[in-house]
Amino acid sequence: MAKTPKSCTQNLEFWMTNLPQRLRTTPLIYLTIPGSHDSTSYAIKRTSELAPDIHETYKRFRFLGPILRAFVASWARTQSADVTQQLANGIRYFDLRIATKAGADGFYFVHLLYSAKINQVLEQIRDFLDAHPQEVVILDCQHVYVTQQMEHERLIQIFAATFGPKMAPYNRDMEELTLDCLSRANRQVLLVYRYGEAMEGHRLLWPSGCLPTPWPDTVSAPKLFEFLNDKLRERDYSVGYVSQCVLTPNSSFIWRHFFGSLKNNLSIPLHRDKCEWLKGQKPGQGGINVVISDFVDYQDYQFSKVVIGLNRKLLEVVFRGEN
Repeated sequence: MAKTPKSCTQNLEFWMTNLPQRLRTTPLIYLTIPGSHDSTSYAIKRTSELAPDIHETYKRFRFLGPILRAFVASWARTQSADVTQQLANGIRYFDLRIATKAGADGFYFVHLLYSAKINQVLEQIRDFLDAHPQEVVILDCQHVYVTQQMEHERLIQIFAATFGPKMAPYNRDMEELTLDCLSRANRQVLLVYRYGEAMEGHRLLWPSGCLPTPWPDTVSAPKLFEFLNDKLRERDYSVGYVSQCVLTPNSSFIWRHFFGSLKNNLSIPLHRDKCEWLKGQKPGQGGINVVISDFVDYQDYQFSKVVIGLNRKLLEVVFRGEN
């Protein structure tokens, strides 16, 4: 007997595996998939060094040293759970920001401050995929703070060496891309790389246009939902789409909440309205696809459960279409 989407929300670790066959043969761009925003920022500490994407406002206060870093950390951390915990609780899209570090080898994840070195995190994702062969992840290199093609090549090689044959080659016709076809080909990783020139000759990289991700850039919840609704109406139905269900603090907001944090002053207050907005959405052609959030572990991963549960609506549509 096929499992229902409800059972998928009860076993988040295997939710893609447990989808009914009707949904496993539905285009991936029609499913609702939970993702995390600045997915690896959980490793940022109060002592972490300033990263290349640090805001100009903060740069003026470099002389404060450790005091500045501790302050920035409260606004730079957007996740509490590590990637293994996120994966075990249904997250299948990862928003990655990557940079090199002066005086150090290799690449690091960043969000205002330096986070973890990428190798160990990618290996944790690979280990999860090894143990869950019918689960699929989208790794989105949103920002890569390097200037030379050689550095892009080195970074791409790290992904290729880590995931090897698990990486799915780019397919322009995304309406043909399903969980079932990926599983039959033993492919589990879609690597989105948003740097056109660096992608030349790399058939395993998915271009930016296959997964648009418009940024709301607001501290206002009403403006956020207005933005999300407007952009969903405009989306291209033939490709994937990311809805960024997050609030972004500007400088004035941060200074007004000097002793606050992203979690306490923006993410938690948004949570209830975010879940209500999500419950009113639909999957399928023209509906939501990937949705990302800050602090995905809040209230026992309620965000994951709501997003995954929306696939039930798609199943109802499929069955009604047969009657």
